[in-house]
Amino acid sequence: MKQQMTKTNQQELEAILLQRTSRNYSNVAKRNKGFGVIYTRVSTQEQAQSNGSLEVQEKYCKDYAIRNAIVIKQHFGGVFESAKTDGRKEFRRMLEFVQRDKEVCYIIVQNYDRFSRTGAEAALLSEKLGKDGVILKSVTQDIDTSNASGRMQENFIHLFNRFDNHSKSDRTITNTREVMLKGYWPYGTPIGYENLKPKHRACYHEYIITDEGKEIKKAFQLKAEGKMANYEIITKLSSRGLRITEKNFRRILSNPFYAGYVTGNIVEGKLIKGKHPPIIDLETFLKANNLMKEAVNVAVPKKFKKEELPLKVFAKEEISGSSFTGYIKKGNWYYKAIGKGAAVNVNAKKLNELFVQKLKHFEFKKEYNANLKKALIVGIKKRLSNSLEESVLIKKRLTEKRNLLEKIEEKYVIGELKKDLYEKYCLKYQNEIALLESECRINSFSSSNLEKIVEKGLEIAQNISQLWISLDYTNKQRLQYLLFPEGILYSKKNNRVRTQRVNGVFDSIQPLSRVLEKNKKGNLLQDCLNPQCVPTKGIEPSRPCERQILSLLRLPIPPHGLYIVNSFKR
Repeated sequence: MKQQMTKTNQQELEAILLQRTSRNYSNVAKRNKGFGVIYTRVSTQEQAQSNGSLEVQEKYCKDYAIRNAIVIKQHFGGVFESAKTDGRKEFRRMLEFVQRDKEVCYIIVQNYDRFSRTGAEAALLSEKLGKDGVILKSVTQDIDTSNASGRMQENFIHLFNRFDNHSKSDRTITNTREVMLKGYWPYGTPIGYENLKPKHRACYHEYIITDEGKEIKKAFQLKAEGKMANYEIITKLSSRGLRITEKNFRRILSNPFYAGYVTGNIVEGKLIKGKHPPIIDLETFLKANNLMKEAVNVAVPKKFKKEELPLKVFAKEEISGSSFTGYIKKGNWYYKAIGKGAAVNVNAKKLNELFVQKLKHFEFKKEYNANLKKALIVGIKKRLSNSLEESVLIKKRLTEKRNLLEKIEEKYVIGELKKDLYEKYCLKYQNEIALLESECRINSFSSSNLEKIVEKGLEIAQNISQLWISLDYTNKQRLQYLLFPEGILYSKKNNRVRTQRVNGVFDSIQPLSRVLEKNKKGNLLQDCLNPQCVPTKGIEPSRPCERQILSLLRLPIPPHGLYIVNSFKR
């Protein structure tokens, strides 16, 4: 009886021990169910599109799975991915799948080099998968990796694939270096050029300069002149159809390819005369790059934003015209005029409150919104009718000037025009074109945009004082410059603020709303359409109404880089 109890206890203890130790082998045990995945890949997009290798790989892998009674749960790859690293998207997705799905015990590839060419790293990855119960199977190199001999063969194949990859890379580098030393460009076609023979070897490539290339030439010339900042040149080129970023602009202007040379790490930085046509001459290229380097080292002044001083710089002392800066004393903020002979300071809260009172003059009752909108649109369209005719003439003159500029550039390129004459007339036409483009922008508008602008202007004006109070420093400044493009003037003697110029839409709201208030029982819309009600009067100087309205469409960039009304966020 005692022996029987001892035997029972021993069996219970062994069952507990088996339960605990079996956890270490659970992954392997669960995977032995004959499930697998297929992974296929090629190295280049051209292979993926033309040679049918992916379909062949998938066919061989499926046949192998059928012969060995392996059920395929998922197919990964089917794309072009380089095997130099194991950071491939589809490859990583396949590894995550097999780690997550504990039934999968096979990864089937056509050759080991389809799995990876990382050598020792591939061998370690294969070993790690093996410990988790996942076996790598090659269709054309079927090795039994369940023993030491098979694992050694697999590791040897991984190392050989790495060696083969390095050998190909060395041959490619040698051939590429020799091609570049002869002046040919073996890589992708830079922006501004078109390769007429892209599928031929580099020594047969034939480059021509595109329309984008002509704009890039202008970029070099403008930068070499040193009169425009990078963002100004980029903006100018964008208006002509060349879309580049600040980063791309610097990369283009520092690339000697555009001056007719090829270089790179593969030729140890040597400068080799290229076989392609240059876009710009070497002298202009070097001048533009020198100015680019100088611009990089220029310190950018910091802008200190204090929420208590939203009128800083925007407000000026009335007599001297000096801008206000700010300072704090005993916990209170003050504005102070910074110009010579302008010893004027004022409590920040006091001046801010005066500005709020000024903003309240533009507010109106909500019930007048519909009539104000109609009156503003009709009145503005009347005053802009002449601008439409003028814009047609401006566009015609602009086309003529651009054609003249292209003609002198062509004559200069083929040697019919001397450099001094070219530079003289090029600068002349460029300035005239810039002026015409500016006028063209001012005179361009559409009815749909006009209606949206009037709606937005009325929305802002209806409760503009509270809107300004609720905004942060940056948006306060945007609203200020939108409403008063030239800032405000402060008179300490009279304790008042006045404006030099008011945005046309807002300036028209004041007299129109007064008419609506006085004529509640009359023909409101007809009274509002009376032209005598709209022009600016009073202490602010009068301006052409169409210029005021169009300033909302194309505001000149004020000192703080402000934006139009659409940029406001409540």
